[in-house]
Amino acid sequence: MQDQIPSGKLRRTLIGGKTAARVGGGILKYLAKKPFLSKQAKQKARKDLDNSSAKAIFICLSLLKGTALKVAQLLSLEMEIFPDAVRKELEKSYSQVPPMNRILARKAAINALKQRPEEVFSSFTPTAFAAASLGQVHEAISPNGKQLAVKLQYPGIRQTIEDDMQLIKNIIRPLPDFRLMAPIMKEIEARLKEEIDYRQEAERMVFFREKLDITGVIVPQLWEAGSGRTILSSTLLQGQPLNQWLETKPSSEERNVVAQRLNEIFIESLYKLNCIHADPNPGNFLVDGDLNVGLVDFGCVKSFTPEFVESYRKLPQIIIQGDRKKYFDMLRDMRFTKENLPPKAEEKIFETAYAFGKWLGQLYEVEKFDFEKNPGFIAEGKEVSQKLFKYRKYFNSNPEFVFLDRTRYGLLRIFEQLKCRIQIRNPHEWDGDL
Repeated sequence: MQDQIPSGKLRRTLIGGKTAARVGGGILKYLAKKPFLSKQAKQKARKDLDNSSAKAIFICLSLLKGTALKVAQLLSLEMEIFPDAVRKELEKSYSQVPPMNRILARKAAINALKQRPEEVFSSFTPTAFAAASLGQVHEAISPNGKQLAVKLQYPGIRQTIEDDMQLIKNIIRPLPDFRLMAPIMKEIEARLKEEIDYRQEAERMVFFREKLDITGVIVPQLWEAGSGRTILSSTLLQGQPLNQWLETKPSSEERNVVAQRLNEIFIESLYKLNCIHADPNPGNFLVDGDLNVGLVDFGCVKSFTPEFVESYRKLPQIIIQGDRKKYFDMLRDMRFTKENLPPKAEEKIFETAYAFGKWLGQLYEVEKFDFEKNPGFIAEGKEVSQKLFKYRKYFNSNPEFVFLDRTRYGLLRIFEQLKCRIQIRNPHEWDGDL
């Protein structure tokens, strides 16, 4: 992959257009032969279609880089937005992001600071030690000797967002259930426009540092002199990214401590601050020698109204209590389902939702849930979720759930990888008996 993001609307449109045509053509071929296939052959043909569509979409997003690659990362955590084949291809986007070379990085730093890096920092390392879809991170030393992490935005990102979002919509338009994806894409676009303004990220970093008071959780301190719209400097936190730390084979007790702190970050943020750090990429959690968890990258933060948070808290309890009317009244209040559902559909939806609630309720039935002893927990939830997804035509895509659900699901996947035993039950979230 090259350093430069493919520029020019025409060039990027051609890349996206070719992919959309390829995906759409594959679907048309499948639909043409579908009536003549046996059940077994039909399943195989659909699986082959998903695989070919997945590879085409990932290759396209990798070529476009920038915004497109960020969208790939966001969509990869959605449980049911894409078939498994597509999601697995998109997951590769986390580990296939090359940094800019030293010359381009220095030029970007000069443009961001309006002066040479050595005039702002005591020292600045031109080679990045971490790279992501929208920017990369360099080490630096402040004039008073502080070790800093300097996040530098890739050139050209800002100009590509709107064009890229339209391109991506065209690419995925042939996929089934595009209607449900459209509001999700709109929500992602809104968060991306916030994320590329590092001044907003600086404000969020300060907010979390002041408000998130959890033992063993560290938030970096902003260094304003080295920050601006496309550059963000903060204290350099010690520790390894979570996935690298896990490779050191920590003990079960150590894994439990770290997992508990990750869960507390989510719970405290949502129910006390009414906002969440909504990018559960393992690279955003640093673990040091004392098992402190450093929380980094505040580009993707989602805020909610207190009313929404309260409804979200009550929803699982209403399901388990079996109050169907109250359940659908709340779904309508949350703009998550349509009015006047057919009675049969409503009955089936509630039956499946109850099964989903019972699955989720397992986390709260015990003082501490053991992910190592329940290795099929997420797979079980996904199976139930797929059954609920069959009734998707009766639902609206409430964008409020996009980053909330992906964050919660992303954390559950991390807990499964950690094979931890932690307390999920929390008085903020579940105050009744199952």
